[in-house]
Amino acid sequence: MKKDHFYIKNTFNLLRLTFALIIIFSASYVAQDLKDYELTEISFEGNESIPSSDLESIILSAESPGWFIQFLDKYTWFGEPPVYFDVLLVPNDINSIRKFYFDRGFFEAVIDAEHVVDTLDNTVKLVFKITEGDPSFFRDISISGLNNIDGYVRENIIRNIISIDSTMRYGRNKVEETILNVSGQLKDHGYMLVSNDIPQVTIDTMLNKVDLALNFKTGYRYWINDVRVQKTGVGRNLVEEDLLKDIAGIKKDTYYSYFNARKAQVRLYRTNLFRSVLVNSVVADTSADRVPMMISADVGLLNEVSPELILNNENNALNFGFGIGFARKNFLGDARKLSLNTSAASEDIQDFISNFSISDTSIFGYTDARVAIQQPFLFGELINTRWESYVTLQKRKDEYNATIYGTKLTLDFELPRITYFNSFSLSFNWELSEYNYQDPYLIDGYSIFLANLNGYSLDSARVNATRIVKADSINYRTRSTNAILGFDLKAKKTDDFLFPTRGYSLSLNLDDGNAITWLVSKATGTEFDSPMYVKLLFNTSAYLPVYSQKTSAFGLKLKIGNIFTYKGNEKDIPANQRFYAGGSNSNRGWKTRQLVPDLNLGNVSDADLNEVFRGLTPGGFFMVEGSVETRNRIIGKFGGAAFIDYGNTWGNISEFSFDKIAVGGGIGLRYYSDFAPIRIDFGFKLYDPDDRRSFFKKRLFSETLEFHLGIGEAF
Repeated sequence: MKKDHFYIKNTFNLLRLTFALIIIFSASYVAQDLKDYELTEISFEGNESIPSSDLESIILSAESPGWFIQFLDKYTWFGEPPVYFDVLLVPNDINSIRKFYFDRGFFEAVIDAEHVVDTLDNTVKLVFKITEGDPSFFRDISISGLNNIDGYVRENIIRNIISIDSTMRYGRNKVEETILNVSGQLKDHGYMLVSNDIPQVTIDTMLNKVDLALNFKTGYRYWINDVRVQKTGVGRNLVEEDLLKDIAGIKKDTYYSYFNARKAQVRLYRTNLFRSVLVNSVVADTSADRVPMMISADVGLLNEVSPELILNNENNALNFGFGIGFARKNFLGDARKLSLNTSAASEDIQDFISNFSISDTSIFGYTDARVAIQQPFLFGELINTRWESYVTLQKRKDEYNATIYGTKLTLDFELPRITYFNSFSLSFNWELSEYNYQDPYLIDGYSIFLANLNGYSLDSARVNATRIVKADSINYRTRSTNAILGFDLKAKKTDDFLFPTRGYSLSLNLDDGNAITWLVSKATGTEFDSPMYVKLLFNTSAYLPVYSQKTSAFGLKLKIGNIFTYKGNEKDIPANQRFYAGGSNSNRGWKTRQLVPDLNLGNVSDADLNEVFRGLTPGGFFMVEGSVETRNRIIGKFGGAAFIDYGNTWGNISEFSFDKIAVGGGIGLRYYSDFAPIRIDFGFKLYDPDDRRSFFKKRLFSETLEFHLGIGEAF
């Protein structure tokens, strides 16, 4: 009997093995048979709650690229080869989709797959069929292990972190987020070695409800009993240990805080003294509830000479040029940094290369020389302080040459963690600016003046003759002094610095012009003739969840600015303090700074030429601009964008009208390098308030198209 049982058992096992081998060989045969079939389409059916793009991103099977991308792969260094169907990947894909649904509360989802073979074209279409079932929602969350911790910390965790709504669908990401938030709060308040058990998830399949139980092991609440320093690098003997401790700001006999350790690293990195910095606890040296902190810093060279090739977006335009700088780090101690820099750049690369003469009025760009001192302390407090003095020469083609002398003091304050805004800075800037306006600009302005005054047409021979005589009779210059007190608040709540896809950012800048100078003049009895004004600029951008994947983004931008003159003549406010629109970071359908208010000279007497030309200073006192843009990765680091830009500037807020808002639109190409996106944008004038002819009646290249090359995204 035992022999028969043994025989039957082994026969059954042999049959099982034979059946398994048949299945394996059959799958291998099918896979071999389809190895040359291109997988041209992957589709999902029945996925009502989860987008197909999300599901496609988690499976191993992938659609073959289009013929053009395959063509590029054959003959260029980018592109992608064809993708062939592999039937052995399908079971793994089914399991991945099933787990994806399970982690999002669909515990009874059923996933199946089928493939359709086209033997004529040697192609395969893969279809995943999904029956989602009903999702489950959170019902209750309980947390244990927090009874013995500090009462304030426990109440803060319960009140602000443990917030799961009963109408919220279960999600593994929400469970992990809650664990990370609780652990983070505990680590920031001394519980350095906190850990947690595996979450206990109880599923009520009858009511489609989930109960979540979390248990934490907090351990000791640790105090810092020592702050140590470990220095390496070529400059290690030139920087004192106490200086590193002071900059880090970590104090003995305070509770350990992971947040403070990361903040200390940021402070140390900001000095530029170190090539690498790490601030962490020395767990191996803990004693009871005491732990030492270690600052590990690699100190670099303290003297640096740095030539540079300039490629930036200053003044809403791409500038190309060169510069050289010298930096002395730890200058006179206290992590102070002395910088000497000089640079020259142009907004037009072709003109810059062909004509290097800065005295030539046919080019436009700038040269700049400045000296700066930066330090992490002010009066013993951790206030990042920067003082700089500069001389800048600016040249605007056929408009003006400017010389600007200035000095600026900026104080950056660290804000507490609980504040809404991420940064706050206070600045004081004194500037002396001189503008020498060019004949073409003066002649055009005087033409408008004569036309407004006498009703002449701009093409009138009399106007043309008169304007040249009048403009040539004046070598018009302006000279003004400005003392600007500035306040800058910023809040950045985006998920990524270089390629944000979610969240928003806000900035509010408030400048007061010449109030301090006026007070000084009153106190000293000196003459004061400068305008007094307030400049307010609000800028916000938001990234909406239009796309589920992190490789695409949909963003909105709004920027509003106003200059209010409360004493003196607003025409004496220099050009570099006014608003401009148009350019690679503004309305891309127009050239850089091309959107400025129309000249308003109609009320000026013909006898007062100085007042006529005083009104010619370019720039507006009220500005509105914004953008709507979609950004999408295409292949690897390459991507594209489509955008609508709008905006303009006005002489004051009362002149604003919606029919004067210029609208541009276009497309762009992106290369996402490791340091910043490089972009090419093609902007078109969709609606020009100064030329209201139909878009289709204008010449494409000479009247509607503008080309912009930029570093970083437009917003």
